[in-house]
Amino acid sequence: MTTNIRAKSKGGVPVIFDMTHQQCVWSQAGVAPPRLCHNAFDCLSCSFDKAMQRKKAYGWLAGGLDHPSGGVWTKERWQQTPAGERYCRHMLSGRVPFKMCIHLYNCANCAYDQMLDDEALAEPSGTVKLTAAGGFELPPSYYFHPGHTWARVEYGGRVRIGLDDLAARLFGPADEYRLPQLGMAVRCGGLELGFSRQGRQARAASPLEGVVVARNPEVLEQARRVNESPYDHGWLLLLEPARLQRDLKGLVTGQDSLGWMEHEAQRLGDLISADTGQRLAATGGRVVPDVYGAVPGLDWNRMVKEFLNP
Repeated sequence: MTTNIRAKSKGGVPVIFDMTHQQCVWSQAGVAPPRLCHNAFDCLSCSFDKAMQRKKAYGWLAGGLDHPSGGVWTKERWQQTPAGERYCRHMLSGRVPFKMCIHLYNCANCAYDQMLDDEALAEPSGTVKLTAAGGFELPPSYYFHPGHTWARVEYGGRVRIGLDDLAARLFGPADEYRLPQLGMAVRCGGLELGFSRQGRQARAASPLEGVVVARNPEVLEQARRVNESPYDHGWLLLLEPARLQRDLKGLVTGQDSLGWMEHEAQRLGDLISADTGQRLAATGGRVVPDVYGAVPGLDWNRMVKEFLNP
């Protein structure tokens, strides 16, 4: 699996990263030689950004690293630098249409950067392009865990996670979701996402390791939001990942995710047939929205073991 980064846009604003290509903002600004970003534009946790900040502090100029003795990086020199070399990183990466940097790329102390960061914490994923596979829907640009949870890499390196369409349809509308509190750490594969229905309990796995920075208040108040739109308004947690590239290697995405979902749909059909003698019910090419409620005789605990905790 590739591990570079590319933004997918909606209305000019990047919302999804599928880790395939994008140039570092220091390079785009003409400050550093060409290099690719491998951190979803999370500059504040980027080792290269930290190195650049140290070089800036020691007076290296805003004109490339090959000739550091040609001048000193000062506020005056920055202001005299051509506009094309001092655009805000959010403009260089395509997040906003136009913005100039006035902080010498010191994003950690930038009020504008903090404002955008705060706005992104609890925003829904937005409209996503869905593809059908095995009677279920999924966005090929997301990453999927074998336990039927998804991960979506967003601007700044944070990751939004939730249940996929198969899990939502298989278990039907939950009565409530029990999610980790803000600031809590979750483990990759850890059974951190709890929900219940009519006294029956289930726990789904987090697709990656990280710290919870936001929970979906809509889902906590109306659990049915997961079933209505599992990939956008029905998201569960927003995480600050701990080992993003490592964890993504264990997930499926793109065309691989379509083949995987087809296989999972076949497994589900076999389970239903074995338990009840019935076939997997579908309407209009899609599986019914509440398989457990529509097919008497299904074993809840077996469904959890087979599809949420494989």
